[in-house]
Order: sequence, then structure tokens, then C-alpha cells
Amino acid sequence: MTGNQTLIARVAISVLAGGAGIFLVHNRRLRTLPAASFDRFLTITFAASRLALFAGTFLILRLEPRGDVPSFYLLDALDVTRGLLPYRDFPTSYAPLHPYLDALLLHLWHSPLSMILFAILAEIVMVPLWVRIARQFIVEDELRVAALLYLTSTISLQFVTIDGQDNVIIALLLALALFLLRRNAPLTAGLSIGAGIAAIKFLPLIYAPVFFFTSRRRWLIALGALLLIVPIYAAFALHHAPILLPFTSEGAMRSSGDLPFIVEAIANINLPSALTDGFLIAVFAAIYTLVARRALAADHTTRLRLITFGMAAITLAFLVFVKKSWPPYLLLALFPICLVFARRASQSPARRVSYASLFALFGVIAVVEHSWWATVLGQLTASELHQGLALGLWKHGVFLALEILLVAGYLWLFAQSLRALLGPASSSAFNETPPATLRITL
Repeated sequence: MTGNQTLIARVAISVLAGGAGIFLVHNRRLRTLPAASFDRFLTITFAASRLALFAGTFLILRLEPRGDVPSFYLLDALDVTRGLLPYRDFPTSYAPLHPYLDALLLHLWHSPLSMILFAILAEIVMVPLWVRIARQFIVEDELRVAALLYLTSTISLQFVTIDGQDNVIIALLLALALFLLRRNAPLTAGLSIGAGIAAIKFLPLIYAPVFFFTSRRRWLIALGALLLIVPIYAAFALHHAPILLPFTSEGAMRSSGDLPFIVEAIANINLPSALTDGFLIAVFAAIYTLVARRALAADHTTRLRLITFGMAAITLAFLVFVKKSWPPYLLLALFPICLVFARRASQSPARRVSYASLFALFGVIAVVEHSWWATVLGQLTASELHQGLALGLWKHGVFLALEILLVAGYLWLFAQSLRALLGPASSSAFNETPPATLRITL
């Protein structure tokens, strides 16, 4: 399948998924189903749609995997099966256990499809988990709108079911951490966060302060994370592996899909990394401070809400301001982002349709922008985009429009996430304390 054919297929899937989302969100029957029936519908439909698309794409049409799975995950897994050590013997942008996880999957099924299937299964587990969490602090109508938006999200379909992006595994571990906090188990919640840092990427680190500042037993969360992170990274350091390699290598990388790229392309300048990194750190610090202050007098249920919308805000800030940013990072907090949309969409039937349409359009732009940059323009730099715009090349003009629309969407969602964080501290519609059956004594 050529790059252009892949782009056309991605657009077609995005449009179909968006149309399905508009229909389901507007469907009155789904809004009036008993909660147990709705959850059953969601879980079965989600699993069936993902597994059917996976089977149709790779087992029936026999298309080859594209993207990170064959280019990075597979190669790293093969390196460790030959006895090579990550960081010391071969470079990788991932956590030290990532290649070993992929090698295990490769051992169970000697195909890169095993890694894609694992990502799909992780997402199938994650979605009902998020529904259980969100039901504690979101009214039922908003929850159902969010769940249906996620079910029909082309971002999920493309980046997980087709591309097998491992960001969804981090998303599962973060959702599990939040679920464990709901069950009054901060130590194991910290272990879940630490598992993402040790086995997938450093990225869970940017969410750790949100969990830390909202928990009354924050030091148990920190201890749980460190119980995994310290021994694993120390073991690799003792074998002379430069464990900070992902930081140093990723710091020099650039991509499209972020505000610095747009500014550099239009102004034909090179923004210093110290400037963009410093600004991102300042934005993160402001979000952490806001979450911490809101959590001071908050009840348990409100703390769950603060973590959820804090995760959305952190993800969107990262996407807007970091120099290496692309739409697959949306997977890190896609369900909380759907909840942000749902807060605006659930007020009337007309708003449900209009916001579901906006969400579908946002998904199309996110998928097409990434594919246009990689396939049509060969991952061009901001300087090359500026040159193409100066020459009046239409492909470059279309791409700049996609860039602006994508980042504008990020910024709008970021603002809505902050509004959600600044919303009422509690609501009588929510449970104020965890159900007794969910408590665990550590």
C-alpha cells in the first residue's frame, strides 16, 4: 500500500468514524439505557470494532504495519534478543524495559502484529476502567457522550488499532493508578505510574505531580513509583548504560504539529530550545500549582476530577508547546479530553450534534496532519515549509492550514481543560466518599 493510498484510507476511516460518532451521540436510546446495559454495549462494541478492524487490515487484506512498530519497537526487540543492552549497545528513545516487553510479545507471536494487538487489548481494558472512574465525578449524560466519542474516535482507531502506538499503554497505567487511588491504594497507584516510566517512556513523569499534589497520602504514591524506577534504572546504570539517553536524544528532535513549528515556519526563525522548554516548564508549573491549590480543601471525589482534567491540561500543553510533538500523544489522555468535550456537548441535542461534529473534524485533522507531514511532505522541517510557502506550493499551503487548525484545536481544548479544573469544587450529583466495597486498607 503506497503512502498516498494510506492517506486516502485514513481519511475514509476518519470520516466514517466521525459520522458514526455523530449518530451515536444523538441516539436517544443510548442515553436512556440502564447504566449496566450501556456499559455492556460500550465494552462489546469497542472490543468488536477494534478487533474487526485489526483482523480486516492485517489478517484479511494482509497489509504491512507502518510507523513506529516496524521502525522502532521491532528493531529494539530484535536487538535485546541478540543479547544487546538498551542505551549501551543500541540507542532507543524508550524506557529500559520497553524492548524486553516487545521481545516477550514477539516470543508469544513472532510477528510485529503482536505489538499492535497488545496495544489494542490494553485499550479494550482501559475504556471500561475509565467509565468506572469517571462515573464517580461526572453526571451520567456527560459520561455517555464522552464514552461514545471515544468509541468512534479516529484518533484511537488510527493510532492504536492501525499503528499500535504504545502511548495507550501509558494511558492504561495512568487510568489504573487513578482507579487504585479511588480504592484507597496509593502505594499500588504509585507502582502503576512507575511501571509506565520503567517499561514504556519517561512521559508519565509529567503526570506524576498531578497525582502527588492531589493525594493526602502523596508520599506513598512517590514511594510506589520509586520502588520500580530506582532499582530498574540503577541496574542498567551499573551495566554502564547511559540511562539519560532518551532525554538527550529526544531533546534534539523536532516535529510538526506544535506552536513552535508554526512560528518557525511563518517567521523563518529557529526558536532556542531553552526558550520553548522554559516556557513549557512554566506552563506545567502553573497547572501543578492550580491543581494543588484546588486540592487543598477538596473531597475525595473532587480530587479524582482534578487529576482527570489535570491530565488533559498537561497533555494539551505538551502538544502545543514542546518542539517534538505529534497527535499520537493525544492517546495519553484521550478519555479525559473526551470528557472535556462532553462537558460542552451534553447540554442539548443540538449541542451534542455540533460538538460531536467538531470532535470528528478534530480527529480528521489530527490524523491527516500527521500523515500529510510524513507521507506527502517527507517530514519536512519548518525552514523547508517556509521555503515552500514562499514559492506558493499548494501542498505546503494545505499543510500550514492543517497545522494552524490542529494547534487551534489543542489551545481550545487546553482552555476548556482549565475551565474544568476551575469548576465547582464538588457536586451533590457525585458520591462524596468511596463506596465501602471499594476500600482497601494498606
